[in-house]
Amino acid sequence: MFELLSERLKNMNGEPEIYIYDDFSGEFRNQVFFTVSDVLNLYFENDHSDMWGFIHDSFAREKGLKKLGNYEVTWANYGEHNIEYYLDNSSSEDLLDFIDYTFNIFDSVLRDVKQRYSYENNSNTNVDKAIQELNYRFKQHRLGYEFVNSELIRIDNTVIHHNVIKPALRLLYDENFIGAEEEIRKAFEYRRKSDNKNAILEAGKAFESTMKTICDLKGYTYDKVKDTAQKLIMILESNHFYPAYMSAHLTNLRTTLETGLPVVRNKNAGHGQGSLVVNIPDEFAEYALNLASANIVLLIKVYNNTK
Repeated sequence: MFELLSERLKNMNGEPEIYIYDDFSGEFRNQVFFTVSDVLNLYFENDHSDMWGFIHDSFAREKGLKKLGNYEVTWANYGEHNIEYYLDNSSSEDLLDFIDYTFNIFDSVLRDVKQRYSYENNSNTNVDKAIQELNYRFKQHRLGYEFVNSELIRIDNTVIHHNVIKPALRLLYDENFIGAEEEIRKAFEYRRKSDNKNAILEAGKAFESTMKTICDLKGYTYDKVKDTAQKLIMILESNHFYPAYMSAHLTNLRTTLETGLPVVRNKNAGHGQGSLVVNIPDEFAEYALNLASANIVLLIKVYNNTK
């Protein structure tokens, strides 16, 4: 992607990144359309696939709509025209849903689908370029989102996002911590939709699932139904999961974990809210997800070093 002069001058100011989450310009929407087109236009309508129509129909089905625009599904190129209309006119939430859904299809499905009449093109390379451009456009427009590991996630803090959250997602994916990976993904999805209560609940589940998986892999005995985060931390410690040479650095680990995420989860999201509706501020949800991710990174790295 070429960085225009106006963008270079803007970036030269060195101002902190202030992210936008719910205001998507026409320029950004157009760029998303071009990026999607770069991928889908490589697939020609034939007996096996019309990718524009497939994306249109499957996404419309998920949204409970008959079509995404004004073109009837019996008209030629209805998928492309209706998707263009949808990108231009959809709400911020609907736009994010479309991006999340479509790029998930790109990343998880189209990598294995060859373009029938474009043999010189490489599906993996095309998908990688599309994801790279999408993330570049988010950054270009100061939008607080990034597509990572087949999912659109929200960025609340640049440093924490790149040094804590992304490594956690990558480690969970690479190490096949399937349960924890699914739960942390749900946490970020709830956070993206401002459902902070469920974001904290899922973050807590991911943290506990990571420890349970480690216990399974290491052969540690625990109660799969009753043991909470506090109990699981004690089990890992009692089994000397932490290497001796790291003891000086991990002296307060148990205290940190016990008084960090489990407390936030238990006090704010893990119990009934009675007659009052519990409103969890964004900063608490961000803290819970960041702490869960940091703990997950630490635990998996320790596990990797004790294999």
